[in-house]
Amino acid sequence: MRYFRALVLLATLVLPAAAAAANILTPADYQSFQDLDVRMLSLGDDLYSVSTRPEARASDCLMQLAFKFDAVQADLHRIRSLVGVAASMTDNADELRVIRYLNLAAWGFIEQLKYHRLILSNVVSKCNENDASSKGQEISHAWNDAAALVQSIIKKIGGNSP
Repeated sequence: MRYFRALVLLATLVLPAAAAAANILTPADYQSFQDLDVRMLSLGDDLYSVSTRPEARASDCLMQLAFKFDAVQADLHRIRSLVGVAASMTDNADELRVIRYLNLAAWGFIEQLKYHRLILSNVVSKCNENDASSKGQEISHAWNDAAALVQSIIKKIGGNSP
């Protein structure tokens, strides 16, 4: 009987701790990525419409901006998917497994974004056109928002640099 009581006491101490570790991410976290995606899709559509105008003299520059923008957006979609999967997990072990992948993807995104920013800056500096410059600033602001969101997720999951 003493062993049973000890087992029950141990279970009451261990199970709440394991349950507390679960559900690190929520549907609200996923929704934050959805909201950012809507803003970025709008910017992407605007970038496309400006770059395809007949009077757009900087169309090569704008196309380069669009390619960089799309690359970052694709990386962000991958992170959004992992956040959505982690937020929907009911099993603690599965959630933690997804969070490990999310941590790697998030840190990779932050590191890769540094290089995308350098390329963006280079493209904008070579293209002294108003459209390219203004779109470059809009892209930079969107990337700042994306970086802040990804960093908030890293902080929330307690992610460490790999």
